[in-house]
Amino acid sequence: MTKDRHHLVSLDVVRGMTVAAMILVNNPGDWNSVFPPLLHADWNGWTFADVVFPFFVFIMGCAMPFAFARRQAQHGAEWRATKRVLRRALLLILLGLLLNLEVAFPHVSAVRIPGVLQRLGLAYLGAALLVRSTSATTQAAVAAALMLGHWGAMTLIPFGGLPASHVVTRDHNLAGFVDMHVFGSHTLMPGFDPEGLLGTAPTIATALVGALAGQWLRRHSDHRRQLAGLMLGAVLMTVLGLMWSTVWPINKPLWTGSYALLMSGFAAAMLAVCLFVVDIAGIRGWARPFLALGVNPLAIYFGSEFVGHLLERRKDWIYWGAFARVFGGLRGEWTSLLYAIAYVVCWLAIAVVLDRRHIRIRV
Repeated sequence: MTKDRHHLVSLDVVRGMTVAAMILVNNPGDWNSVFPPLLHADWNGWTFADVVFPFFVFIMGCAMPFAFARRQAQHGAEWRATKRVLRRALLLILLGLLLNLEVAFPHVSAVRIPGVLQRLGLAYLGAALLVRSTSATTQAAVAAALMLGHWGAMTLIPFGGLPASHVVTRDHNLAGFVDMHVFGSHTLMPGFDPEGLLGTAPTIATALVGALAGQWLRRHSDHRRQLAGLMLGAVLMTVLGLMWSTVWPINKPLWTGSYALLMSGFAAAMLAVCLFVVDIAGIRGWARPFLALGVNPLAIYFGSEFVGHLLERRKDWIYWGAFARVFGGLRGEWTSLLYAIAYVVCWLAIAVVLDRRHIRIRV
């Protein structure tokens, strides 16, 4: 960490690793040949693919105390934080809609409205405003209320002329009912969207948990104390998430409270490991590409998604006509994975070039 305590290298590294994992999961060579851990769980449960998005939300929240303090030091008391937060949230939502328009084109009337960047923008907005204006105690209380309130709404509120039920299925859940009435047919699947409106509440909670971790890290300059706090929090959240999952299943499409806690626990543990390796032991050579990616995360993610959608339209000759022929002796899953890895490496290289030229694309 630098002397002004406005930065932590391991945060950028974990953020870069998370973006790399998001690119890997989203860009296989062949969607029909993918190793199961790289596919999202169908409903309840989780896979590696279900880890990456909440990791990014947690790290986004964790970085807030550092980023706000740094900008406050640069701009002084007159820094207009709320205006900047609103502008960034709106930009994320607009970029997400642009990606959805690209996918739908030329059938723009059928464009999906929710999406990853839209969810991220709303989560950033809610968490950032709270982090800027409330205490850590209030933030923890709001995070708990959002997760518990989401649980109560999903299991206790009747809808569609049907009674409430503690058994929430893909075909019968309040989140899908709300999405259907708000977005109509503009969802990822008929009557439901995994980045729909109700799931935004526990997503904000995930960002707030990350912000609490960030405040702990910034408050204490001793790395051992930072590490102990992260590991204690990781164990506590993992245990609570697993206990809660016995009555409120781990579910990424709904972003249940048990899922939010479990993934936050995993993210805190990952950050703790990276803190030890990068900031305490000083072993950084392996992390340089991820560090470069971590300082331009949203720009690289948006670019990878935009180009990835374009490449999907050219898979006949890019993947099947070239890549799959070269590695034709391998199982389809391995060929598909190698393509995804190659795609990640390309974006890591772009991130390194941007970093060496000191280019920061603020989103």
